[in-house]
Amino acid sequence: MNWEAMGAMAELAGALAVVVSLVYLASQVKSGTRMLKTTTRDSSFVSLMDFNHAVMSDPDLAYIFQVGCHNYDALEERERARLVHVFYSFFKMFEKIYLHFLDGSVDESVWVHNKPMLLAYATQPGAQYYLSLREKIFDPRFWQLLQSATSSETPAGHVLSKLNVDK
Repeated sequence: MNWEAMGAMAELAGALAVVVSLVYLASQVKSGTRMLKTTTRDSSFVSLMDFNHAVMSDPDLAYIFQVGCHNYDALEERERARLVHVFYSFFKMFEKIYLHFLDGSVDESVWVHNKPMLLAYATQPGAQYYLSLREKIFDPRFWQLLQSATSSETPAGHVLSKLNVDK
């Protein structure tokens, strides 16, 4: 075998090694992306469950949240002060899920299946009042979503309005 043939064989072996490395790297990236999406999805679900647990485990807070969504003015000043923080947590939780959806780190199904809950509350008069005073604390993309949802007739927005939660 001459030197040229050996050089060609070495180049072929090197090219094969590069291809194998690229295939391996692609599979690792794909696996990492899948793991990131799973972690982000799970984090979103944990946030939703933690929020729900916090509200349901405190009857006063549950009352404040439900009544405040429907009629902000029906609450006493102390209750409204508490509601502001609950609304902040609630909307920031959904903002996080929405932004993860936009950047592709959470599957569309996670957003699609949780968006109706956001809209059910965001379209309520008390929540709309809260939101009207706080545009600057939200990402503009999320704010646009909220504005389009609250300015249109959203069927999900009428779910809670059927509750008669007058004090």
